[in-house]
Amino acid sequence: MKLVKPFALFDLPPRALAFVRRCGASTSSIVSMLTLLLAKAAIDTFCALLVAILLGTLLPTGRTPSGWYAQLETQWAAFAGSGVSPLPLLVVALVLGKGVLAPLLSAARSRLIDAWTLMISLSIFQHELTRPVAQLSNTTAQGSNVAVNYMAPRIVIGTLLPSLELLTEVLVVTLLLCVLLALEPLATAMLLGALLLAAGVGGALSLVLNDIRETRRGESQVLMQRWVTDSIACLREIHLYGRVQAVLERYYPVAKRFARATARERTLMEVQSPVMELFFLMMLVLCVLVASKGSGQTDLHAMALFSAVGLRLLPGFRRVLLSLQTLRFSRPYFEELTSPDSPYRTPPAGPQQHAAPARAPLQPVLLCEALQYRYPQASQAVIHNLNLSIAQGEWLGLVGESGVGKSTLVDVLIGELQPNHGTLQWLDLPVERRTIGYAASGTTLIPGTLRDNLAFLGCSAEQTLSDALAIAGVDALLNRLPQGLDTPVEAFEQQLSSGERQRIGLARAVAHAQVLLVLDEATAALDQLSESRFLQALRAARPELAVVLITHRLTALHHTDRNVLMADGALTDFICSPEPDPAIDFAERSHPWI
Repeated sequence: MKLVKPFALFDLPPRALAFVRRCGASTSSIVSMLTLLLAKAAIDTFCALLVAILLGTLLPTGRTPSGWYAQLETQWAAFAGSGVSPLPLLVVALVLGKGVLAPLLSAARSRLIDAWTLMISLSIFQHELTRPVAQLSNTTAQGSNVAVNYMAPRIVIGTLLPSLELLTEVLVVTLLLCVLLALEPLATAMLLGALLLAAGVGGALSLVLNDIRETRRGESQVLMQRWVTDSIACLREIHLYGRVQAVLERYYPVAKRFARATARERTLMEVQSPVMELFFLMMLVLCVLVASKGSGQTDLHAMALFSAVGLRLLPGFRRVLLSLQTLRFSRPYFEELTSPDSPYRTPPAGPQQHAAPARAPLQPVLLCEALQYRYPQASQAVIHNLNLSIAQGEWLGLVGESGVGKSTLVDVLIGELQPNHGTLQWLDLPVERRTIGYAASGTTLIPGTLRDNLAFLGCSAEQTLSDALAIAGVDALLNRLPQGLDTPVEAFEQQLSSGERQRIGLARAVAHAQVLLVLDEATAALDQLSESRFLQALRAARPELAVVLITHRLTALHHTDRNVLMADGALTDFICSPEPDPAIDFAERSHPWI
């Protein structure tokens, strides 16, 4: 960062106002805001001068007035007479300015800011709703969520409000310095030069504390938000594959970077402000000595003037510094949000064909007897007296009405829920071989590489991952990625179709499954031909794998060995016709429970 870069931040206030105008704010509201800022700056300047006059009036009587106060005293005597004290009028004017007008102006400004904030949020949300589907960042709408719920408030808090604060304080400081130049030109010129020098010192100090690079803590904050959102979305898989510690280990450095960036920003402000305040106070003392013309006796009226004005200039400079610092950190996100979106193209999927003969089931591996599960505070059990056996290599189709308890049964099978009654036992399998793969209708991609997403932050052999990709039909995606399995998700996520995303989820589940694979509507985003190819390839490559296929498609049930219907918390056999009649409409072929 160059030393002149803070001055480049002064282009943000007009750009922020232009952005508000594009979001729907009327020209009159922007003019009203600028008028309010100017009025507040004028009142603050006027009240600071009133305090200086009030201090001069309270000085011991009998002292000969000098300088600026002598001129004001002469004008007051000509206006009201020499026997009238200006003290009551000064107190009333000060109370009126600071106690009445300033709060009213602040309230009016707050109402405008509230309206603008609403306009910005609605405008960004409308923009996200009207974007082409191909430009959406991913199916979880993480990008839109960040834009509306994170970026919009950051624009208001990090750009708009600091811009308005900057405009107000710059006006106040400018007006006060102009008044001081008119009353005490030499001392004020020295003060102005010292302030410019202090700005240069502050910029140099900012370089040292910031390691000569921009700190973008917002990037870490967005990544933290994504880790939390995506982890909650795939909580079943995290528990099933035992990846809680792995997720925390990946989250830790991101949170650490954010904490470090936040601490650096805070340190920068806490170190800069006291140094500049000390420098400013020393210059005020020097200005008072200069205003006393080196007589050896302090001019109390000059001290009153510079003390009163300095009491307002000091917080003014501090607010200007804080606003510039806030704008510097928020500028990248303002530019990101206000820049036009780049169109993204979704490449066509390249499914891989697989042929597979069916295999007969082998010995039983899982047995459930009289299972019952009732959610806490629920009046009835979702699963009641349920019996189920699954053999090695057996494909079981599970159908049922929405809400009947199929997902609850899946949670019991994978260990996410513990049944209230009944038994669930693995037959002749040690614990280390009871590895279950699970895929749902939606696939969440976690931050990291394609390898991280397939292995789910675990350790899997390269061949295992490649075979899983081939079974799921996304090996073509792997071939076009520049870094193969080590390609960051961010490099290709926006170009994935919904089918490709679901295939990655299928590959993840296949890579983890050793004895049982649970597919809970996991092929819903695939067309029937692609679904059939995947199921055939899976059976051919993993004939020993038991599969529970939960689906609403009758065509998928032609790949299973047997099917069951879930109703009233229990399972009954369900027979699907071996070949559907093409003359019958599909809606008529659908079972009423599916």
